[in-house]
Amino acid sequence: MCGQRKYILQSLMLAAGMLVQTAASAQRVDSSYHNYLYDSRLAYFKQLPAVKGAVVFWGDSITHWGDWAEFMGFKKVLNRGIAGDNTYGLRARVEEIVRHQPEKLFILIGTNDLNKKIPVGYIVDNYKKIIQDIHTLSPGTNVYVQSVFPINNDLIGRQYYTSTNEEIMSLNMALKTMTDVMKVPFVDIYPALTDTKGQMDAKYTYDGLHLSGLGYQQWVNYLKQQHLL
Repeated sequence: MCGQRKYILQSLMLAAGMLVQTAASAQRVDSSYHNYLYDSRLAYFKQLPAVKGAVVFWGDSITHWGDWAEFMGFKKVLNRGIAGDNTYGLRARVEEIVRHQPEKLFILIGTNDLNKKIPVGYIVDNYKKIIQDIHTLSPGTNVYVQSVFPINNDLIGRQYYTSTNEEIMSLNMALKTMTDVMKVPFVDIYPALTDTKGQMDAKYTYDGLHLSGLGYQQWVNYLKQQHLL
């Protein structure tokens, strides 16, 4: 509980700082997402048959590396994660998602946006457009926005990831505000993955960013505890 209270207090303190980052600003951002993995994996997804009414996990590498079919007992579940993806990449592949008309869609994206120094306002604006498109094109889909996960500063390699837990909490606060307005569930998994210092618990990660098997199990268990799976 101590770690959770600390997380909440830090999040509230960061809310004011979040306001300076807005999608209305004229700042140039790196909105790129195309690479060999993205293009080849998306092409592969498009070649697969539609699976109507599936549960879909949609995001970047943290989703990509999860064995969702096994975690869910080989029920009708699709893994639509692409390592390295960001909110711009998700916007570009909405069509592939809605062809399945999913029953549930669990979104986890934003880690790579922060690493590219994309302002929170831009990220939230992309989320809004993604959710609006899903609601329009697949109105029967229940959309769940999951909080961006914490990192472990002692384990993470700063040569490839430069964002911080403070920035992640700021984004999560903005996403919570957005989902409240849009009346979309916000699934705050962040505290369930932290240790007493507010870092990603070392047992849940192997490199400070990506999840271990125990990390994925904690994620799934949290969704089950919230009666979402």
